[in-house]
Amino acid sequence: MEDYIAVLLENLEEHDREYLGWEYFIQSERVMEAIEALHKTLSCEQKKLFRDYEERQTALDAAGRMALARQAFLLAKELYH
Repeated sequence: MEDYIAVLLENLEEHDREYLGWEYFIQSERVMEAIEALHKTLSCEQKKLFRDYEERQTALDAAGRMALARQAFLLAKELYH
């Protein structure tokens, strides 16, 4: 049997646009603008280093969000069980 929390988390990710809200998307756009401005000032080597950093940071953020969401589901299960 597939881990029910993994199924719930996947569903949340698939529908994130429905609940993240405008503030999230406004902040996301601001981040992208800042990255583009920074990117214009970097050398080729710095751009490569920055891409590597972004990939690692994205993976870290995803792992943190998933762990937090998993714990929230487990807590809810414990409270309502």
